[in-house]
Amino acid sequence: MKLDPQDRNVILEFGLLMGLWTLLFALIGSQVLEPAEIEPRDRLQPLATNYPPDATQTPVQVGAYIENIYKFSPDDQTFNAEGRLWLNWPESAQTVLQTNGLPPEKWLNWVNQLDGWDFKLEPTTPEPLRLQSGLYHQSFKFSGTFYANNMDFRRYPFQKVHLPLTLELNETLTQKGNQGLFLTPDTSASGVGGFISLMGYKTTAFTVSHRLHEYGSDFGAGTSPAQGETTRIPQVNFLVSYQQSPNAALLTLILPLTVVMALVLFSPSLSSSLWDVRLGIPPTALLTLIFLQQSYKEKLPNLPYATFLDLIYNACYFVNLILFALFLWASNRLNETTEKNRPQVIARIDALDRYVQMGLVLLLIFMIAWHWYRLPELTR
Repeated sequence: MKLDPQDRNVILEFGLLMGLWTLLFALIGSQVLEPAEIEPRDRLQPLATNYPPDATQTPVQVGAYIENIYKFSPDDQTFNAEGRLWLNWPESAQTVLQTNGLPPEKWLNWVNQLDGWDFKLEPTTPEPLRLQSGLYHQSFKFSGTFYANNMDFRRYPFQKVHLPLTLELNETLTQKGNQGLFLTPDTSASGVGGFISLMGYKTTAFTVSHRLHEYGSDFGAGTSPAQGETTRIPQVNFLVSYQQSPNAALLTLILPLTVVMALVLFSPSLSSSLWDVRLGIPPTALLTLIFLQQSYKEKLPNLPYATFLDLIYNACYFVNLILFALFLWASNRLNETTEKNRPQVIARIDALDRYVQMGLVLLLIFMIAWHWYRLPELTR
């Protein structure tokens, strides 16, 4: 189809707009506009299950049974938890305990514990028990408010939520080079109870990880972290994982969006002679999309990044813009053509509409798939 000068000008202007749009998304995707964040000096190194191999290190075993999780707040990244905690240690550790004058409840640091005023850690027995294996055993009841670090909503509404209970050995019980007591997890007895469900989520996993926390500081002990003298403390992390129901997300969030976009993508099937009807569809759909997006955004915290659902809405805005430009151009062509040439112009515009319609469907599918696979999966 031969283009007249006016059509070429419209295509040039629209191409310039698409180029600027593409440049903007390229800048956003490359993170050029984002301020640089400082790198934390702390490092977490995973440990093997049989660690430590050094015979001079005395293992202290810690286990947790989380009975209740409630008051989960995505805005504050906090949650409340209650349950049982226990420590098992050998005679050699008992000697260190008596030497330092620390009761068992002071052996641990609750790394992600908040609001010390409401935190409780109560021993279930006045004195540690002696097990048949020869180990000492002390059990506690705990409750408190905890912080969920690194919550990631990039894959919303298909994201996972991880609520950790992180424990470290008191640094006074470790010696330079990690000699002395060493914290290890009791993976066989640790677990969760029946009151850990969160409204709107399904409980998917409970995992226990054993790590070495290397602080980027000596905490004023007189050594230099730059020379490799850092504080290394064993850490045990009890993690409860949740995920929103995919079926609920599809029905409540994706289905309304799909219906609106289906109406938009079917609009090029209307004859171009109905130019006034076609021109009203993209702006109406745009307002509906904005309303739907703002409705679900109210349920999320103020995030510094776009979620997967945000990226889908951005792709839908892009499709609406293209269709509006197409309908605008077609209505101008019909307005300028003569009655004699009107049937031929309508036929040519309708043929172009079908190609654009199929192209936009494929483009929308590609953009959604591309956005999904480029999103990073948060590792724990």
